[in-house]
Amino acid sequence: MTGSVTTALLIALVITVIYYLYWLRKNNIFHRLGIPGPARIPLGELFHVIQKGARINDVDLIRKYGKVVGRTIEGITGPFEHGLPVLKDEQWKNARSIVSPTFSSAKLKAMYTLMNETSDMYRDRLLEYADKQEIFNINELSGKYTLDTISSCLFGIETNSLKNENATLIKHLKKFFTIDFTNIFLYILVISPRLGCYLAKKGYSIFPSDAINYVSNIVNHVISRRRQHLERRNDFIQMMIDHE
Repeated sequence: MTGSVTTALLIALVITVIYYLYWLRKNNIFHRLGIPGPARIPLGELFHVIQKGARINDVDLIRKYGKVVGRTIEGITGPFEHGLPVLKDEQWKNARSIVSPTFSSAKLKAMYTLMNETSDMYRDRLLEYADKQEIFNINELSGKYTLDTISSCLFGIETNSLKNENATLIKHLKKFFTIDFTNIFLYILVISPRLGCYLAKKGYSIFPSDAINYVSNIVNHVISRRRQHLERRNDFIQMMIDHE
């Protein structure tokens, strides 16, 4: 019995060593080509990321090895997998050719009126509190103003959450800016990106599915109406449709 256990442990050890050597050779191709970079080990830079923080760790790596380009964003699925930070090669070029013209000074000025409308509502809300001499949360109020501006300029929808804080769209948009640290998938994505990518294809996401579905349906509805020329508005969606 002892001999069989010892044999099994030896086989497991040999397999582990062989796999580690294979992994090491596969993931150190840049080192063999003479390209400087941190040594590749299991869990990689995770220790330094936890110790320093992702932003500071990235700055340190750039200072030591130079600028890094072409990094991929893993574990993104659903409508987000078609975003510019995720797309590659020709898909990225095609999407960029549609998005870039919308950021010209003339196009951005076209949305100035929409920004003015939400700014006026923000000012009026501040004056209401001042007239009533009420105490309010400026951070929360500014957040509502920001979301109103985003929904108006990007999605072509007037939510007016400054007065209607129960607007359904606003509730779902807030979920995209709130990190749920109880989401196990978030930790899997950080510790094991490859496993995270596999789970992402199975429907797991760092964003709530109800928020993704709700906002996607609204955006698709707006796009459909714009393409049918049922409405027109000087916002981000309209500008992208015009440049398709």
